[in-house]
Amino acid sequence: MDKDELNREIRAMERELQHARQLAEKSQAALSALDEQRREREGRLTLALRAQQDYERRLEEKRAELARAEAEAALEALKNELRNRDVAAEAFATAQEEVEKVRQAILLRGGAELRDAAAELPDEPGAPPSVFAEALTTLTDLVSQRADHDLERDLVEAAARSPMGNDISRLPAHLQGLARERFIAMGREGRPSQSNDE
Repeated sequence: MDKDELNREIRAMERELQHARQLAEKSQAALSALDEQRREREGRLTLALRAQQDYERRLEEKRAELARAEAEAALEALKNELRNRDVAAEAFATAQEEVEKVRQAILLRGGAELRDAAAELPDEPGAPPSVFAEALTTLTDLVSQRADHDLERDLVEAAARSPMGNDISRLPAHLQGLARERFIAMGREGRPSQSNDE
């Protein structure tokens, strides 16, 4: 092989080498860009996961705080109902004492006509009139039913709002189903809308 042919082959090989070098540089640049994009997306993913965990923690804390507030409110409402009942019972007892005092005064010092009228009153001292007794019974039943219903409702709500619904299993069996349904409904209501992250 003569000198000129060798020079031609060398120049051809140099051109091929230059072409191969350019392809390698382009491929390396593309890989570097992909690595940069991957690192950027990993950083964004890390921030998004931290934000998600923070919101989940804060949401659980708020739900637990709300559950405690609702339970305290339910307890206070029950205490108020009981106080109202006791006040009504005390007022009724006081009124009955006054009625009995007047009755005894009439029987001891009243005239015959007044004693006869007093004798026709109910024989049992302190016995409430039938209409009042019926109304008092109805009121007591309504207050009890309302207190029971409100308490059950507040217990279901508090359990459903507990972290991950862990308190649901502590409820009576007939309330657990209601609490699970409420927990699922709250999850649907509080689920944030998803958007594509481009």
